[in-house]
Amino acid sequence: MLSQKEDNIRDLIDSNTHVVVQFGASWCMPCKQLKPKVEKISLESPDIVFAYIDVEESHRFSVESNVQSVPTVIGFHNSDEVARVVGNNESAVKDLVEKVRAKL
Repeated sequence: MLSQKEDNIRDLIDSNTHVVVQFGASWCMPCKQLKPKVEKISLESPDIVFAYIDVEESHRFSVESNVQSVPTVIGFHNSDEVARVVGNNESAVKDLVEKVRAKL
């Protein structure tokens, strides 16, 4: 999973067909618990680009993405949001990945 800065994330989303982004924060325990689970899912999904955004470091993009709570995971297809999961829910993230994959 790529750790991205605000300057790069839009380019990453725009230049890849399928992207899953986890929004989190260093102080967020559920984010810390979810991150290795998403990393494992990313290893099982080489057809999808995964990225991590720290909302403290990338505030503008987090606001643009309407992230109101962390952790939030958003799936993108051709730069458009296709699914969103809020909270530490591994099975829901797996479902999100399948929704993104269904757009293949």
